[in-house]
Amino acid sequence: MRAPVLAGGVALLAALGAAAGFVGGERLDQPEVPGAFGLAAPVPVASPSAPEVLPIKTPKPSSLKAFGTEGLDFGRRSFTVQQGKDKPVAVSIRVPDGWTLTRSTKTPGEVKFLDPLKERGVRVESGFPPDLSTNEFREKLTLELESSVPHEDDLRLLAQTDTVLEDDDGQSRAVSTLIYTYIPNEVRRYVIVRWIATGDDEQATVEMSITGLPQDAEGLTAVLDEATRSVEAKAKS
Repeated sequence: MRAPVLAGGVALLAALGAAAGFVGGERLDQPEVPGAFGLAAPVPVASPSAPEVLPIKTPKPSSLKAFGTEGLDFGRRSFTVQQGKDKPVAVSIRVPDGWTLTRSTKTPGEVKFLDPLKERGVRVESGFPPDLSTNEFREKLTLELESSVPHEDDLRLLAQTDTVLEDDDGQSRAVSTLIYTYIPNEVRRYVIVRWIATGDDEQATVEMSITGLPQDAEGLTAVLDEATRSVEAKAKS
């Protein structure tokens, strides 16, 4: 799976972040120096210091008005994404009117739609090999978050679900969802990540993540549900 997107554009989730790495090496022999009685003695080996554990951050309150469902209108947007040398994929989806499509040359397999304040946004990714089911992607990201998000960022896993939803045509599609919060900077962020199987099996073909503030939960859920029902992803010939 791709590296987890956290919030804000963290990938939105790229704040969602890379898994921790490790550097290994061989232990070197300790040199010897003359002892008190003229005998060679090993230099004492210092005990490795324990990694510093930072205190959990205290999030600052946000003065922004909660993002809700009142007055929320949707429009269909279409775009093309491509993962490496794989075939480009045409994606169509409904997102809130007024949200701006942005993309980066560094991540050609995804686009983001940001609200006018750039405080909330939904990331849509497709074109990756459908080699994992929706729940396998969810389980993998859960483990990656638990191992990579710093202790002080106060990761809180709120919900994990695997279900079946109907698309716009009444066809069933497997859907898996992970909801969590964390504190990447000063304000706690609320993140929903979802994997959708748009084909005839349970293999994920689309990954979405939406982020905002905890008080935005109702509105963010409504946006993601609309996107889940409406998303279409088809490889171009």
